[in-house]
Amino acid sequence: MAIYPPTIFSAFKENIRHRLPISPRIRVPVDGIPGQRVLVYQYLKDDFLDLVKNPITLQVRKQILKATLQGIAELHDRDIVHLDSKPDNILNNSHNIETNTATPHVQISDLENAAYLPSPTCIVGMLAGNDNWCSPERHFKGELDKPTDLYSFGLVCIYAILNRIILAPDADFHKHVAAGVYPAFVRLQRQVSIFGDKKVLIGLMKYVGDEETNCELLGNFWEDRRGKVHGYRLFEEWPDVQDVVFKDAIKSLCSLDPARRFTAREALGHEWFVGVEGV
Repeated sequence: MAIYPPTIFSAFKENIRHRLPISPRIRVPVDGIPGQRVLVYQYLKDDFLDLVKNPITLQVRKQILKATLQGIAELHDRDIVHLDSKPDNILNNSHNIETNTATPHVQISDLENAAYLPSPTCIVGMLAGNDNWCSPERHFKGELDKPTDLYSFGLVCIYAILNRIILAPDADFHKHVAAGVYPAFVRLQRQVSIFGDKKVLIGLMKYVGDEETNCELLGNFWEDRRGKVHGYRLFEEWPDVQDVVFKDAIKSLCSLDPARRFTAREALGHEWFVGVEGV
């Protein structure tokens, strides 16, 4: 059960609730309290952020990721954009997951801040979502739409498989912030260094607003992408990532250019997800 502010509650009720599909992948309210801003949900005891810290198998991790991606696809089919895809918002019941005697029940949660964005509409000027899981265009308050969800999902995949939150405020992050670098700039430098090439960087520039300063900043990040001061490397060069199929999936999920990212349906058809049993 959760109580919501008036604006969030009314926007969810008017724009989102009636458009949500009836799906095992999407957490929808099961009840409410008349006259109050209260929504009641089925209880799911675990979230993926904590679950990944346990010794669960690669197969189970991929099952949860595919179920999440199926939920995102079902939302996008109805022009609903989550805007806050992150492991905390992937809920599950994992009472038997450690022994693999049952697959978890997985649902995407926190749809109260989602947006209905039929083409060609998008959101501009909003810092939606969480800093640790956000797309590069979001840092600039640029155009947010379905590709934003796919980028965040790609970061969730990296966390699930490698146990890394690449935009997290770690020791390297705090070192640069202490030296006077804005937190958003540290994250953007990581994104450009890890996922960048010239074509996708130019594509991203179309989504960060008309300010010339934004494009200049991206150009600076590009010039510093191999700087000795940070030591970031392209994702495809990470030595602990041996699965070339996984690398290929991440390349298309986390492209800096929103126009080049997978759609959710395209991602489901990728070799890394095909053949993964449903949950």
